[in-house]
Amino acid sequence: MTAAWRRVSVTPALVAALAAAACGGDDEPAPTVSAPPRTTASAPPAADRPAPRLARNPGGPKVETAATGLEVPWEIAFLPDGRALITERPGRVRLLSAAGRLQAAPVAQVSVASDGEGGLLGLAVDPQFARNRFVYLYRTTGEDNEVVRYRLDGARLREQAVVVEGIPAGAIHDGGRIHFGPDRRLYVSTGESGNPDLAQDRGSLGGKFLALGPAAYRGAGPARPEVFSLGHRNPQGFDWQPGSGRLVASEHGPSGGDGPRGNDEVNVVRAGANYGWPEISGDERRGGLESPAALYRDAIAPSGATFVSLPGSAWTGDFLVAALVGEQMRRLSFAGARVTGNEALFEGDFGRLRTVVEGPDGALYALTNNTDGRGSPREGDDRVLRIVPPAG
Repeated sequence: MTAAWRRVSVTPALVAALAAAACGGDDEPAPTVSAPPRTTASAPPAADRPAPRLARNPGGPKVETAATGLEVPWEIAFLPDGRALITERPGRVRLLSAAGRLQAAPVAQVSVASDGEGGLLGLAVDPQFARNRFVYLYRTTGEDNEVVRYRLDGARLREQAVVVEGIPAGAIHDGGRIHFGPDRRLYVSTGESGNPDLAQDRGSLGGKFLALGPAAYRGAGPARPEVFSLGHRNPQGFDWQPGSGRLVASEHGPSGGDGPRGNDEVNVVRAGANYGWPEISGDERRGGLESPAALYRDAIAPSGATFVSLPGSAWTGDFLVAALVGEQMRRLSFAGARVTGNEALFEGDFGRLRTVVEGPDGALYALTNNTDGRGSPREGDDRVLRIVPPAG
């Protein structure tokens, strides 16, 4: 393992330095998430904040709680039969039935290093799952971040092979989202682990979008992925625009106040492009470096995201981004690659939102993240929210 891939040791001086460079208060190392494996879906103690409620506007989206009692859930992905797998950052994979019942016993307990922002993060289901039963996890070890292939065998996920290793890991900026693209390649978003120079280092896997073909992600051992794009700080959400196939991603930016360096971003990500970090950010411009499609001066800490493809919805074609610091979901409308609308949904209603995905039942599913040491847990947190968009 090269020096660029080595895990960053967390010392008091390093924590202070990283916090000074953090975005909007959500990049500094969080309290370590560690707990013995749970076999029941117990809920954290109630706080003073009210429990989530249905949307106030009768003609607007309808929201209900699909499951409760999760601990720092990070990703949810649906299986072909309508069930869903959910990662919990301390190292558990949970199963949600097609009827919305959370299975008490985890289907996998994964050994992870969950200090700071690391742990068990992204999850993706193989496009040929019905044939091979493969599932992919992004996890933090004591040395690095890696993508690992598992196989769902009955009621258990069993590890098969490490697919990618050597992704830099640190107390902050671990990236961690993995999705299959329309081209059936596996895409991985990685952070620069608090070391900004890695984002421009073409020899490092940090601060990049990575891509692997089927031979690599179904192989017997670690593969060197393609660097799809570089110059990223901490991208945590992405999806492909229906029709155009454009890759659009959310990214944590630096603190900048009213200055030119800006805060959080949404980017249209192109193969081979350089998104500038740490050379530029926000409204800064330099030849050969890409500028964001949307910029948030007031930090929202954007995380998981999806395009809405549900037929007959008022949100169809829009890009939804779950936000942690902003305690909201952003709804962005596009004309081609240009953002034409940008509004906050559910602001303050459910606390910190980690991701949002489409389900097979015509609804959207979002995960709260109020038990991560930065939020204020309410009775039942963390939870899975089921959202039915308003009709178009």
